[in-house]
Amino acid sequence: MFRADLGIALDGDADRLVVVDERGVVVDGDQLLGALGSYLNDQGLLKGKGIVSTVMSNQGLEDYMLSKNLKLFRSDVGDKHVLDVMKKEGINFGGEQSGHVIMHDFAKTGDGLVSALQTLALLINTKKKASEVLRPFSLYPQKLVNINIKVKKPLKNIDGLQEKIKALDAKKIRHLIRYSGTENKLRILLEGQDAKEMNHEMQDIVSFFEKALNA
Repeated sequence: MFRADLGIALDGDADRLVVVDERGVVVDGDQLLGALGSYLNDQGLLKGKGIVSTVMSNQGLEDYMLSKNLKLFRSDVGDKHVLDVMKKEGINFGGEQSGHVIMHDFAKTGDGLVSALQTLALLINTKKKASEVLRPFSLYPQKLVNINIKVKKPLKNIDGLQEKIKALDAKKIRHLIRYSGTENKLRILLEGQDAKEMNHEMQDIVSFFEKALNA
């Protein structure tokens, strides 16, 4: 019987990685960013008093950074936007929850091998199991739904949308609603501490947009 302390997989061009712990469970990308960012800070290697991720990243990551007296700077989706904010804020570490990790001291873009080596260094130096050290915080329930649409009507021109947004804000449900840049799709991301309430609101707003954009 084979046993491994860690599993690492890279995508086709090796700029992203996926990590699997000793139990065979995939580590969430936001949790990996939090673990690596905290580790770099503990080693005195983190610059800019924070890390950079995108608007898609879980609120749990932001709260964890704050607990470490660090800040999460959010960028638009895409590694080039992450890098832009890193340069602007003088930060040397950032990435996306998809596994795209940028360690600016070693590479100017995502490098799966560099990220994998840093993950291994974290495990060796902490002498803890991957399932412990790579999940330093709990994730808030989050859901992403893509809707096929007929037309990309400006969101500000959709009647009733602002009322829907205000209702989400009142319930402290974080939201990101945007059109795909390449497809006729609307992407809706909701996140909140109460999974049942968040899922109910997702059903409601999906139904709202299907009527508003596909009627």
